[in-house]
Amino acid sequence: MTAIACLKVFVGDDPAETERNAALVAKVAAEHLKTAWTAPRRHGLVAPFSFVLADPRATRLDARELQALARALQHRLFGDDDAGEIVMLMFEGDQHEVMRFAGLPARQLTLLLSGEEDASLAGRVCRITPREVRSVMPMGGPITGVPTMEALARLCPRPLPARVAWRGVYHTGRQLFVGNVAVWREAGHAGVAYETYVDGQRALHDMAILKGAIAALGPNTGVAYVPIGFSSVLKPGLRAELESRLRALPGDLRGRLAAGVYGVPRAPSLVALRQLKAFLDPYFSRLDLRVSDPAFQVEDLPPTLAASITFQPEGDTEANRLAAIARFLKDAPLYRRRQVWQGVSDLRGPRELAAALDQGASFVSGGMVTELLEAPTTVAPYPRGQLPLYGWTAEAAA
Repeated sequence: MTAIACLKVFVGDDPAETERNAALVAKVAAEHLKTAWTAPRRHGLVAPFSFVLADPRATRLDARELQALARALQHRLFGDDDAGEIVMLMFEGDQHEVMRFAGLPARQLTLLLSGEEDASLAGRVCRITPREVRSVMPMGGPITGVPTMEALARLCPRPLPARVAWRGVYHTGRQLFVGNVAVWREAGHAGVAYETYVDGQRALHDMAILKGAIAALGPNTGVAYVPIGFSSVLKPGLRAELESRLRALPGDLRGRLAAGVYGVPRAPSLVALRQLKAFLDPYFSRLDLRVSDPAFQVEDLPPTLAASITFQPEGDTEANRLAAIARFLKDAPLYRRRQVWQGVSDLRGPRELAAALDQGASFVSGGMVTELLEAPTTVAPYPRGQLPLYGWTAEAAA
């Protein structure tokens, strides 16, 4: 089934102002959609300020993906001040209804812009501005076709159980999602998602994540990074329990599994690293060492031991986190000599994402790359200027 929608652009609430900017709106929107709405998705201008969008890989569209277009139009028309605002309405329904929406009279459009529902329309309407995205029809309904954590919380009458969730792993050079990090989501609508772990909870969650990750892998979900505690491998009791789970894994999954080994110290001993490699190598196609010290001693890493080192910045102060990201990526020449990729995870804000991209991180993940997903994202190209990705799961892209 193909998802189809009509996108209407308004320059504030003044029809005359919208009309004066017709040519610029058409030009900027066409340029943006040409790079962001790539094949096999299709788009076309069907009326002034009205674009039809279609995606044959999805059953519903994500209104938040189009917020980047609102920001681009806002910048071109008004710069960075508050002189005006771009507002867009996305109507989604069958082809007949979509084309009828494209020709709606101004009176009906004005009501929709003010947040009123229109009983004559058979579909859903989302209101999109550079600052927010919200559902107009149905009021308070979902703004993406794929259930997000927040949408599930609204739809589910009971707290959701503890479960595995996902963050997409993005290759910055190829502008491509190549896999997913499996994380643990605590019970409840607002349960904490553990992307960094502490000793008291990690071994139990690792086992649960491993089981849930295997069940969620699809034909085009790329590499699944499964958390494995550094100390779990070195402590005999934890290692024995972990090994019993790993031995039960289907052998044909090895090529699609990576061990995200967290809790790695700044300068681990060679004995510990070789023990880690020997223990995990039969079950995982690659090792990703996840470190929280930006000065990790990569020059002491044995050749071919790890495919990548992923830095997880700590703390809640943005300035400190940015400084730590810069310190980690400053050692890029050392990592290149060791033929080890550098990644940065748990990116929480636009400046952190920009720092990781601008300073050469090969892989990125975290809340500024994808929202917390209920299923792994598929291997798919995605312009890095459009990050974060919302609501794209294997089910939606099938």
